[in-house]
Amino acid sequence: MAAMWQQLHGVMGLWLLLAVGLALLSGVLRSARFKGWLGERLVRRWLAQGLDPQHYHALHDMTLRLPDGSTTQIDHVVVSVHGVFVLETKHLQGWIFGAERQKEWTQTFYRHRVRFQNPLRQNWRHLKALETLLGVPLAHLHSVVVLTGTAQFKTAMPAQVVQGAAVVPYVRSFNAQLLAPEAVQRILQQLDAQRLAPTRATHRAHVAHLRQRHVRAEGASPASTRVLATVPATPTPTPPAPAPAPAAAPRPPRPLADAVEAAIPGRAEPVLHPEPQPITPQAAAPCPRCAAPLVARSVSRDDGAWLHFWRCQRFPECRHMQPRAAQVLPLQE
Repeated sequence: MAAMWQQLHGVMGLWLLLAVGLALLSGVLRSARFKGWLGERLVRRWLAQGLDPQHYHALHDMTLRLPDGSTTQIDHVVVSVHGVFVLETKHLQGWIFGAERQKEWTQTFYRHRVRFQNPLRQNWRHLKALETLLGVPLAHLHSVVVLTGTAQFKTAMPAQVVQGAAVVPYVRSFNAQLLAPEAVQRILQQLDAQRLAPTRATHRAHVAHLRQRHVRAEGASPASTRVLATVPATPTPTPPAPAPAPAAAPRPPRPLADAVEAAIPGRAEPVLHPEPQPITPQAAAPCPRCAAPLVARSVSRDDGAWLHFWRCQRFPECRHMQPRAAQVLPLQE
């Protein structure tokens, strides 16, 4: 009888250890850090299998130090004669609601709703950092956001966002030569010399920089309010009346841009809608400014009419727009 109880206790102990191990494993698999690691590994594999290493040079998990002493972390950088591709990986699930120029996107998973920073805005800071560190024109930098999870866009997916292994054909779709082979080698040498070692200490220091930046951003307004409250009110001499400002020069006509902005009053940027009729997805000729492909876009007017035009695929970095005609009407900034 005693031997049977000992065997029963041993089996129960094994089941208990197995349950605890499964609970710990489930917690690790659901953690944001593991999901981010898994997404980056998937993108690494897709890039290695789909891009020719003789023409595309992929670098991963890059932490660069900025001139102000802070750091920026970039998931993937692909350097080729067709430009420098800056990839931001997001491992998301559920439904995604967001537009290209929105500050935040929304993730809905069953009844759970979460707001998170627009990864296109986050990747824009990476592009500006590389522009400063490498001395590369912004027109030669391509922003790409890769979704590696099972998330689905319930709004129009921005042109710079791709899902899964579609990142490979997206990168290979850029055919215009923007950099000479010597410039590609120079950029690779600069990145190799300026990147920090990919260690845990580097990651912890980068996280600490991010926290300090957020603390400064949140604490700036209350501090300034307290300082202003302690300053006593003292009479000050009345300044002389300023001279009248000269009349502003008339703005050059922008037929297409004015029509797009006037279609939706109260907004400085047009809101794009799905094309109501089938069209060719890309123009035959590339963008005359940056040689990126031109994509078809449409915007509805208040009277129900539609404006159809071509827009640069790198919008908002490149703001070139032209109608579906031979005449080119660039959108002046």
